[in-house]
Amino acid sequence: MISVVKHLNIVNSDILAAYILQKCGAMSHLKLQKLVFYVQAYHLAYFNTDLISDEFEAWIHGPVSRKLYESLDAKNTLYSDVVYEEKNDSPDTVFNELLTNDQLQLIDDVLEELSPLTTLQLESIIHAEMPWKAAREGYGVADKCHVVIEKEMMRTFYKTLIYGEETAQEARA
Repeated sequence: MISVVKHLNIVNSDILAAYILQKCGAMSHLKLQKLVFYVQAYHLAYFNTDLISDEFEAWIHGPVSRKLYESLDAKNTLYSDVVYEEKNDSPDTVFNELLTNDQLQLIDDVLEELSPLTTLQLESIIHAEMPWKAAREGYGVADKCHVVIEKEMMRTFYKTLIYGEETAQEARA
């Protein structure tokens, strides 16, 4: 299904968050962080490159992009709903100009699969996955942690989820 793509663009995480909010509606800051993480993780796995440049820290409730957190912090707490705010250019317009059809399809597929889940369901899934667990190694369940989740581990782990172990190993070679 992967077509040969000459160049894949990186987008700003604020635009990705706006796209998610526009597509999926208002949600908690916690859920939004998890969906942004999953879109990035599956983009890394599928295309072997970043969709956003943000790094994710292994916070207590799951991965957090500090950049996105700080851009939303003045407006929200982790438990209040974040809503889509109309700007000059809609995220759809920006995405259609910058991203390939394959990238858009991947983002929409991830959101279709994961956005119906609750924040707690997403947190439970993430807490069982190696990238978050590895970054939190040595930390207690309630300990603050700002360790960055390694992008290579994200790429490898989620590639294995997509393709299975043997195919993922072939894709890494």
